[in-house]
Amino acid sequence: MTTSSRALSPSASPGLSSGVGIRLGVALLRVSTDGQFQEGESIEAQRRKVEFLATRECIDIVRFFAEHYSGRAYHREVLEEMFAYLEANPDISYVVIGDIDRFTRGGSDVYLELKRRLGALNIQLRDTSGVIQPERNRLEHLGFEYGWSMESPSRLAEVFLAEKSRVEATDILSRTIGQQIESTQQGYQCRGANFGYENQKIITAAGSKKTIMVPHETESRWIKRMFELRAEGGWSDEAICEAVNALGYASRPQNIYDPKTRKVLGQTKAKQLDVKQLNRYITRTIYAGIKCEKWNRDIPVRAPIEALVSLELFNRANRGKLQILERDDGSFKIEERRLAYKNHKENPAFLLRHVVGCPLCGRAFVASKSRGKSGKQFAYYHCSRGHKYFGVNSAEFEKTVAKGLARLEAKPGFLGLLREIVREVWTHKNRAEADDQKHIRDHIKQLKQRQEALLSALVSSSSATVQKHLEQQVEELDRTIAEAKDKLTPRSLTEDKIEAYFDLVKSLMEHPGAYALKAPNKAKLEKLWRLMFVSNPSYQDLIDGTLDLTLIYRLNRDFKGDKALLAGQLGAQWNTFEAQVQAVFNDYAPEDIGLMLGIEPKSPPAP
Repeated sequence: MTTSSRALSPSASPGLSSGVGIRLGVALLRVSTDGQFQEGESIEAQRRKVEFLATRECIDIVRFFAEHYSGRAYHREVLEEMFAYLEANPDISYVVIGDIDRFTRGGSDVYLELKRRLGALNIQLRDTSGVIQPERNRLEHLGFEYGWSMESPSRLAEVFLAEKSRVEATDILSRTIGQQIESTQQGYQCRGANFGYENQKIITAAGSKKTIMVPHETESRWIKRMFELRAEGGWSDEAICEAVNALGYASRPQNIYDPKTRKVLGQTKAKQLDVKQLNRYITRTIYAGIKCEKWNRDIPVRAPIEALVSLELFNRANRGKLQILERDDGSFKIEERRLAYKNHKENPAFLLRHVVGCPLCGRAFVASKSRGKSGKQFAYYHCSRGHKYFGVNSAEFEKTVAKGLARLEAKPGFLGLLREIVREVWTHKNRAEADDQKHIRDHIKQLKQRQEALLSALVSSSSATVQKHLEQQVEELDRTIAEAKDKLTPRSLTEDKIEAYFDLVKSLMEHPGAYALKAPNKAKLEKLWRLMFVSNPSYQDLIDGTLDLTLIYRLNRDFKGDKALLAGQLGAQWNTFEAQVQAVFNDYAPEDIGLMLGIEPKSPPAP
């Protein structure tokens, strides 16, 4: 095994410069929060340290790169901009930083990778604390150099500080974010105050300092007026906006920051109230004193603040679309009843959202498209009505639906055997029904004959008492005849209808997924669903196979080839079968049966 080496001249020393001269360098300055930018180790404080080091070491800083970004991240816009600049300017020899934790808080792995990238460009990293030392050849005194013999004497210290900065960042975040989550779950405020409120520090009974929101003297009046006018019911949203704007409403100005330096460039202009913003305010439960957000696991809790509106006023203002309900145990429940959305209401790409329920609340999904960083749009089915957000992309959603419907395909031999049994049961039921109808007609004939006799007696009687008694008997016979006629009403289920129903169901049971995913509109998809399901399945039902099926699909699911068992099941549930067949003919005109979903059943679309 050989190791490459090179002999060094006595004067060669890679870590030392020969003579004093100006060397070129750049500086990287970083703060991770607005608080750090405004106070503490600010960009300007780091800049002064870098300039002092550069003057002492004869380094000409040709460019300062300042970033406002978390040092825990590896891909940082300004950092990558610096590397691109270094690659384009090979005369740069140094990158100067304040401390290692200003360079990165990603730990030793990220630090060494960044330093390797600098080494590949023949650039040395220096820090104002003097920790980072240039590489030295440990065989320099012998006049040889190997790849392994080149090492910085401060490498161990650098790795330790890089790892220490990562641990410190994790500790800081764990403490601060953990405390904020705990405070949020208790109902306290950890962010800027909502419009209508302002933040105020309080001392709790335990002696800790917490932040709560108190009503803003001016803004709170505008919020209350919005709810009052909306709850009255006679105001349009546009009229409410005009009325509140007349009271002087103006949005809060927001600071505009430079994305790189985070310096305040100015402020946004105050805006008047519009319908879109009005609807945002009206649906914020915080105005009713109820806090519900991610940090309290989307569980609504009463916040220790003065509510601007009562629960009753909040619910009336939201007009049934959103309600806050208080349970007997003092807990709260938020119900959202937005069943119809304008977006994608009849969009063929999202028809399945109308018939497949959310696995968490059972309501219809919301469907929307979002644009990714590449500019490509991604379609999603999602829901977050009073519960944790649930979402699934369109392709996976349709695949799950198709897989769930595949379970409904007719088992071998089922349809032929069922058709035979249905004919037999129908013939038997029809014959028995014909006998029943004959007996009912004979009974009605006898009742009418008796009624005629009573009427004759009534005409010939001169006694008022007898006449009154006869009239009561005639009236009672009228009611009895009417009840008998109701039983005489002939059923509309004919053998032709059963055959038409079978033709339709046969095609659907052979290709259930193909029809469902090719439905041309919401109405036809809902009709198709009623043929298969007693109640619409949820997304989880389709995954688990726990589907509330109509009779013929239940019989197929349980079919094991036993004709006697199948005949017994159908005979016992004939009334249900009859009602479901009738429902098909209520939904479809006879000419539509063969054109289900606008597609010939005998030529189904390709799955």
